Amino acid sequence: MLGENSKIYSLILISLLGLSGVLYLLFAFEVISHGLLLNWCYVLFVLAALSALIFPLVGMAKDFKKAINSLIGVAVLIIIFGVGYSLSSGEAYTIGDQVVEGTMSKLSEAGLYTFYVMILLAVGTIIYTEISKAFK
Repeated sequence: MLGENSKIYSLILISLLGLSGVLYLLFAFEVISHGLLLNWCYVLFVLAALSALIFPLVGMAKDFKKAINSLIGVAVLIIIFGVGYSLSSGEAYTIGDQVVEGTMSKLSEAGLYTFYVMILLAVGTIIYTEISKAFK
């Protein structure tokens, strides 16, 4: 996909880089305020986020057979998070002077459970790989 339109992408990249450089110089010489520069950073962030979401989806649409493994991985992660969410109590706790309760507490516990399971899976995979290499 990149090869087909690489000149267009290069031109867009150079234009954004040039405009960013000009805005930086204008800011450095105090011609523009930090608000405009910050808004430009927001625009660049949104463009980067959209690119990070759209290009993989287009790639998946072009060759769905290769995307199946990725989709299976995402589905397994969602299932692990769902199990962690169902196991979490949602009990209120305090951090400093703030009380965390309700949905936020349940989501943070689910995130921790998901993290624990992913760590166990990673360590298990490492052990399995090393043991299987030792017997080959």
